[in-house]
Amino acid sequence: MAAAGTAEANPASSRVKVGGTASCEQFEDTTVTQVSITPKGRSAKTADLSGEDVTETYSVTFTNIPKGKGLTANATVNCEDSEGQAHTYSKSFSITRPAGTTENQTLNLK
Repeated sequence: MAAAGTAEANPASSRVKVGGTASCEQFEDTTVTQVSITPKGRSAKTADLSGEDVTETYSVTFTNIPKGKGLTANATVNCEDSEGQAHTYSKSFSITRPAGTTENQTLNLK
């Protein structure tokens, strides 16, 4: 599993939208059904996906992201194969408010 991403956020805003693509290509004959992101000490935010493709786009928005260090978070991708069996994988990352002009952080999961 690898993650690649860039982050830009409005330093005056505590709101950060995390989004990108999630892929289940590592599992045979699977589709993406959900991406869940849980910042340390906070409730999870979940993007329910169509479950029709091996790779799908997701987006979730967080508020009250602290300046500087941000928040450590865990992203979990849920996949389902053609026989209805569930497969999951996770990736740790940081939700940050770096200097920039947008409030978006990209995290591609595969």
